[in-house]
Order: sequence, then structure tokens, then C-alpha cells
Amino acid sequence: MKYKKIEKSYFKVILDRLFRLKPASQRYNRVFDDILNKYLIKQNSDLLNLSHINTSEKIKLVSEIFNFSAGETSFDNSKIYNYIKKEEQRLFKDNEQSKLYLEAKLDYIGALELIKDEKDLKLNIKQMLYIKNSGDEPKTLRKKYSLLYPVEKILLCEGATEEILLEEFCKICGYDFKKEGVYVIGAGGKNQVARKYYEMTEEFKIPVFVLLDSDAKATKELIEPRLRKKDKIYIIKSGEFEDIIPKDLIINALNSRYKNSYNCCKEDFHKGEKTTKELHEIFKQNGFGEYKKAEFAKTLREFILNNPPKSQELSEEIQIITNEIKTL
Repeated sequence: MKYKKIEKSYFKVILDRLFRLKPASQRYNRVFDDILNKYLIKQNSDLLNLSHINTSEKIKLVSEIFNFSAGETSFDNSKIYNYIKKEEQRLFKDNEQSKLYLEAKLDYIGALELIKDEKDLKLNIKQMLYIKNSGDEPKTLRKKYSLLYPVEKILLCEGATEEILLEEFCKICGYDFKKEGVYVIGAGGKNQVARKYYEMTEEFKIPVFVLLDSDAKATKELIEPRLRKKDKIYIIKSGEFEDIIPKDLIINALNSRYKNSYNCCKEDFHKGEKTTKELHEIFKQNGFGEYKKAEFAKTLREFILNNPPKSQELSEEIQIITNEIKTL
């Protein structure tokens, strides 16, 4: 078998994908196919179509390429092997193909040594570096270094605004997602939440907290028959997520962002109107372009990080949601 050496820069991509919050059968299969497509020199026509290679043969081929590229080190990988297997059992339902992939003898430590000094390493890779170098328990490392992993529960929300902002609001209220292992997933709209929840119940063992806007009662009704005892649904009472964000915070963020051309005030917001509708009008009337939820959420997050409010300045419902997630 002939193959090319995996570049150091691509090991960052590989390790990130191997350590993600997905069943091993999914994450390993994708990574292994990518490695074979990119680095295997296909001299035999039977290898041109990866679908003809069974899982055991794929593992054998990839292990040789991976370990050679990592430097064929003699490091003891048992600590990382054991942790990955234990997490797979804790997080996911049994899957025979996952068990097979997890037997792959990959030189994780050699690969981690190659990239340990690289910038912008993802939290899942940083966690493995700490596990490699420390005798502390993974949960202790998570709290100490805000690593997110190991994940304890999943927060499933409708869209980008919650995905971007809720972590910051909960942190202000004293509950740090990265220290407590809360993994946030945006479903891409309320119509996708039920489908996403169904998928999660087929894969995950850990609890799922579902956050819905007040107009998503139909989604709640779809989920409830399949709601596990360990899971929870919370419907925002005040409308959409944007409606529970304090107006003073929105006003201050807008004035900070557009300080040379605009002075926002409470009179720009009318009681009873949806906040998103009012923001659409503010953006339109002041020539700020189209109001986009995700972009504005990022603007608001940046303002919060630079000017953190006190917990008592947040709405009561944000504090209630924080406590509901905390106690799941």
C-alpha cells in the first residue's frame, strides 16, 4: 500500500472531527473516508470505490496512514482510548459499528504532540491535550479550564439568536455552560426542532432541554409523546427569545454599534410589538441594511462581553430559563 503523509495542518481538522459530539460510527466513518480519499495512492482498481472496502479493512488502512503521519511514536495511548470508549458508552446508545471503529489503534498522542502549539485549537482538542498531560479527572479539567467537554446535557433551541446569546445570559446568571458541560444546538427554525429532537432520542443517552418560542405550541405537541423523563421542554411566555432580552441592553448595543449615525431610545420600541419587528423597522428607517437575527445577536454578544450587565438587569424569564437548564 502506498500513501501520502498527512500534513500537520490537516491533523487539526481530523482530531476536531474525531472528538466531536457525534456517535463514533458517524464521526470516524467520515474522517476515515476523507483520509483514504486524500492520502491513499490508489494503485488497485478495487480501492477506487471506498464502498467496496469493509469497515475492518478501512480501519487497518487508515490506522497505518494515521500512525505513520503522526511519527510512529511509542506513546501509551491507553488513557485516551479508555476515555473515548467510556464517553461513547455514557453519551450514546449501543452501535456495533461504533464499537468496531473505537478499536482502531490510532496514535492520538503522537497527533496531539504535532499540533499542541498550533493557534485556535478547538475545545475538544484542548480537552484531549489536558487529559494527556494531567492526572485530573475530565470533569475537574472542564471546570478548571472551561472546556465544555465532557458534555453533560444538550440545549436544543430554535435558531441562531438563542444559540449565540443564551450561553452569555446564563453565564451572567451564574451558570457557565462551558464549565458545566452544556452543549447548545440550534435546530435552524421551529419547524426543525421536533425532527432534531427525534434524532437525538435515537442517539443520545444524556438529557436534552428544548427551548421554544411561545408560538411553537404545535412543535411542543409533536415532541411530548416522545419526551423522555430525563428531558424538558420550556416555552417562552413572553413571545420570541428576542422579546425577553432587556430593551436597555438592545438600545445600548445599537448605540454602541451605530454611535456616529444613530441614537436609539425607548421610544423606538412600542409596547406590545414583537422586538424583531421593531428591529426590522429601526434598521430600515436608519439605513442599516437588512436586519438579520444572527448578525445582530453577534453584535449584542460582543457588547455584552465588553459591557457585562448584572444578573438583576436581565429579565425574570432569562433567570427562570437559566435555573430550568441548571436543574435538568
